[in-house]
Order: sequence, then structure tokens, then C-alpha cells
Amino acid sequence: MSEMNLVPMSSDDALWSEMSIKATQEDAFRLGALLNLEFEALKSRDLSAFDALQQERGEVLNRLSQVADVASAQVPVPFWWEALLPGLAQCKQDHLRNIQLLQRQLQAVKGALQTLQGETAVSVDLYDRLGQVSRRHGAGAYLAA
Repeated sequence: MSEMNLVPMSSDDALWSEMSIKATQEDAFRLGALLNLEFEALKSRDLSAFDALQQERGEVLNRLSQVADVASAQVPVPFWWEALLPGLAQCKQDHLRNIQLLQRQLQAVKGALQTLQGETAVSVDLYDRLGQVSRRHGAGAYLAA
């Protein structure tokens, strides 16, 4: 990548060596890979694999956060950092996707547990034609039957 050779033009920017830029780029790519591995682990409901990824993901995020604080405070923001931002935005979307999948799986497990324990839902939440959550008034009569 050509942006790895671009070093910010500031007198106290000795911290942006080519090695630190390359390490940050590798961290950004690794974060994307970790999020995809998390998604695969969640899809297959392999929680031990999911848990095993959490420590490394946290370490990568900490390093990227530290670089983000320093790089975004510079004027102008270094080109190589700006080049990483679209990939980091995709990582954010991937993280949100993983959260949604995990929440759906938790809801399914909660529903299964309630069924096994003999509990029934008192009311059912459905979406109306406007996409709003509405309470069906006839749900209680249906469940009682």
C-alpha cells in the first residue's frame, strides 16, 4: 500500500513510523477477520469459539482506539488513517450484525426455556402495518383457548 510510506509532516510525529502505520493497518484488517470469525461461531452456536475470540478482539480494539485518539487529534488527519476509516466503519456494521444475531439467539433460548417450564406468554407483540410495535388485544383470548 502506498499510504504506508506517508508520514505526517509534524515535528513531533516520530511516533508514526512506517512500522506503527503497518501495525495499525494490520490491526484494522485483523479486527474485520475477528468479527467474521465471531459471526461464523455465532451462526454455528459455538460459544466456546466465540468466547476464545473476545480477548484478542479487545486487545486489537484497545490498540486501534489509542491510535484513533492520536491520529484524529492531528490537523490534518493523516492520510493513511483516513484510508482505514471505511474499513473500520464496515467493522462497526459487522459488530452490530453480530450483536443482532446474538440477541436473536438469546431470545430463542429464552422462549425455549419458557416453553419447557410451561410458561405461556400473556401477550404477543406484533408489528402493525406502519411498522410500529402494537399489542394485539385479542391475543389473550387466543392463548386462553
